[in-house]
Amino acid sequence: MRPGDLSSFRWWVCPVLLALAAFCFDVADRRLHDGLLVTGLLDDPAHLATAALGLLVVARFVEAPRRFYVAALIASVAIDLDHIPLYLGLGAQNQRPVTHSLATVVVCAVAAAAGRRHRAILAGTVAGLLLHFARDIAEGPPGVRMLWPLQQTAWIAGYWWFLGMIVLFMGADLMLGGLGIPRTRRRVFGYADERLQSAPAEPAAPPRTLM
Repeated sequence: MRPGDLSSFRWWVCPVLLALAAFCFDVADRRLHDGLLVTGLLDDPAHLATAALGLLVVARFVEAPRRFYVAALIASVAIDLDHIPLYLGLGAQNQRPVTHSLATVVVCAVAAAAGRRHRAILAGTVAGLLLHFARDIAEGPPGVRMLWPLQQTAWIAGYWWFLGMIVLFMGADLMLGGLGIPRTRRRVFGYADERLQSAPAEPAAPPRTLM
């Protein structure tokens, strides 16, 4: 395989494999309900693959540091740690915790806007949370109380919402990559400054002597 062919292969295979992984793990998660361990082994990979697929589209438009994407992927599964009290018999068992809401997203977004030091990590967390909630909504009951505490109504969508979402992400990435658009990506979170700081300094020119 020639280098050009390899580059073309990598361009389309990644979104296709991620979409396939998200689909397969999601279907298995919906069909198998054999306890917490089995559900976790299926639900988390489905969330991770869905988030990675969405981030591929984001990366078409912005040039962000690696910590942004790492934080987004971690957040896309780590938010489910708020289920632990439910598994211990604490809280309402028929609905997701209130941390599964836009309130958590707003807190992270405000923190990202308020300070520059961890802005990329917090912004990545926001992206990961939104992608996680989008799939949770499509899982059916109990849904997600997105507007808590303003509203207790849970947002619920059907399976076709999730299927449409992964098809949209995959199609958008393939289309943008095939057309080569956008031509340039916007650098965010000081990515250009970070690259300059990590680059090795050029040796100083030796002093010239006057004859």
